Amino acid sequence: MQQIISWNVASVRARLDNVLKLLNEKNPDIVFLQEIKTTDDTFPSFDFLTEGYQAVINGQKSYNGVAILSKKPLVNVIDELPGFQDGEPKQARFIQAEDQEGTVYICVYVPNGNAPEKNPQDTSKLQYKLEWMQAFNAYIDALLKQGKSVIFGGDFNVIERDTDVYNPDAYRTNALMVAPVRQRFAELNALPVTNTIRHFNPEPHTYSFWDFQMMAWSKNWGMLLDALFVSNNLMPTVTKAGVLKEVRGWDKTSDHAPIYCTLNK
Repeated sequence: MQQIISWNVASVRARLDNVLKLLNEKNPDIVFLQEIKTTDDTFPSFDFLTEGYQAVINGQKSYNGVAILSKKPLVNVIDELPGFQDGEPKQARFIQAEDQEGTVYICVYVPNGNAPEKNPQDTSKLQYKLEWMQAFNAYIDALLKQGKSVIFGGDFNVIERDTDVYNPDAYRTNALMVAPVRQRFAELNALPVTNTIRHFNPEPHTYSFWDFQMMAWSKNWGMLLDALFVSNNLMPTVTKAGVLKEVRGWDKTSDHAPIYCTLNK
């Protein structure tokens, strides 16, 4: 049995106690972390090593950043999205590694894409998001065509369906929900992969994110922004998947709840 958890922690150092609590309570084999907001050298690797997890990290000071925690050795680490020409400074949004059986694990933090508040007409961030997603889709397609077993997940910053948000009309023009972003996500879903969270939780209003503002958590004003995919050759081994919603209620926690899937392998 293998359990994989993905969590946008909104600063791994600020949420370290909660991450360690999650590891102790759920005992996952693999953990994808997004928005770690720290560099590789200040990432709390020793704290995780004490709990039995090695870390592979693609960090960035104050922004972005992704990491994979694993109980078993990981090899062939890649910390840039192949095929994507990033600008400067580069944004730490992708980390990949393999286990010794050849299964590929990829943790992603997809760009948000919304314009700066001071310049709402600026579409450069949305364009960056669309280009990033296109490159990611092409890369996943290439891995699958090589016959790889792939597990990938993270914060995709996409509201795929109207029922994935508490008030869809409020987000029609938001970069989480505009048609080109949804189309890129649809193209990903059209590959021979399965979003395990969607598969095991088909009911509407399954959420993984509740904003810190507007008392969103207490009102259940949520969104489903996070996903865990497996290549279809692995899907017969997946026994369950879902959102660890209770974690969103912990003290000093992230605005995202962790998601998980369990494989019988």
